[in-house]
Amino acid sequence: MKTIKLLSAIFIFAITFTSCTFEDEAISPYDTADQANGGIMYDKFWAAESDFDQTNTHLATLSAKGDFFRCKQCHGWDGLGNKGAYINRAPKTSRPNISGVNIYEMGQTKTAQQLFDALSKTAGRRSISTDLSTYNPTTGVIAEGDKMPNLTELLTDAQIWDLVKFMKEGMMDVTELYDATYTGTYPTGSIAISNVGKNGNATNGKNYYNSNCASCHGANGTTLLMEGMTVGKFTRTKANEVQHKVHYGQLGSPMKGAFSITTAQMKDLYKALANETDFPN
Repeated sequence: MKTIKLLSAIFIFAITFTSCTFEDEAISPYDTADQANGGIMYDKFWAAESDFDQTNTHLATLSAKGDFFRCKQCHGWDGLGNKGAYINRAPKTSRPNISGVNIYEMGQTKTAQQLFDALSKTAGRRSISTDLSTYNPTTGVIAEGDKMPNLTELLTDAQIWDLVKFMKEGMMDVTELYDATYTGTYPTGSIAISNVGKNGNATNGKNYYNSNCASCHGANGTTLLMEGMTVGKFTRTKANEVQHKVHYGQLGSPMKGAFSITTAQMKDLYKALANETDFPN
């Protein structure tokens, strides 16, 4: 009888302890973060497609000086900064210098908490109140404009976590999608894109295009142009950019993101669009 009572006590204790453990276990803000929203925010965090408050008092400033606040402007669609496709995107009075930081690499090597801490840092960051009208790379008045904006003045912690999740799980390794030869250094360097789609499957890519893209862009990509280019030419010319637009959408247009697309599917799509016969210039 004593043995039975002892075993019962142990059993009850085990259940109680286990229940408390499950109930007390905190859910990480990273686990609940929205990768898709992070990808949209990387393009333009105050866009209507993101969860940014469209009544925010800073909206006019953000829109007027957009390239000083867009993540993609300083880090590139490929995340490679001034060592990537933006190697020749020199600053102007309307946009800052490209960062030398490879944030794709950061996303793969830093912990989620380290990334959050870096994005929410306030020291050395540019305030939303900074006068950017004096930014001029010709005269050298660039110091404040080239700083990263203080995101804590503009975004909630949850939104910053969305960006973190995008960096860790939502950025594609563009070296899997195409080959790029970089010549020279920023801001006068150049990029040559080749082998678009690399070893992807063109048949699968064509099927994906027909199911998801042809209704708007046409069977051969000539119906709805992108910056005056057919879909094929745009992809072969701006392979660094297309992958993000397909993944997270063309903001301000009916084109929504294919949030669940995989790198393999993107590679297949690129391989299909590399064919100049099927998708002419």
